Amino acid sequence: MPDTYVTNPSFFKLDATLKKIRNYWQQTFDAHHKDITVDQWLLLENLYKHKKITHNELARFTSKDITTVSRIIELMVKKGLVQREAAVTDRRKVFLQLTPPGIEKYKEVRPLVLEMRKTGWKDLTEKDFLELTRILDVIYHNIP
Repeated sequence: MPDTYVTNPSFFKLDATLKKIRNYWQQTFDAHHKDITVDQWLLLENLYKHKKITHNELARFTSKDITTVSRIIELMVKKGLVQREAAVTDRRKVFLQLTPPGIEKYKEVRPLVLEMRKTGWKDLTEKDFLELTRILDVIYHNIP
């Protein structure tokens, strides 16, 4: 690998871009009075997609550690967006799923999220998206 890859500040640019996106999303959520954080949205979206999953599965799908997921879920339970349900065959196993208000929150926030995603991808093509996804996947899988 050429030294330019190692000394190039691309990783710093990636970090700065991620911070800027998170700030933009949170400011937009706040400006539209959505009463949700970026991390809560990430869990909400995955719970909507997967319907009924465990803390560990949710952590894996969101690339977050289990402690962070548990803390965020606790807040979402208090808000009435998520409910826990013990497995019938193993009471130690707990499933998470959205409550009816959680499903409504997802449906309320999703159009705003889609608009924010469009803002970020403005002036980029489908090919750009696929190439960036490919590159990020390679980097992600290269890191132990």
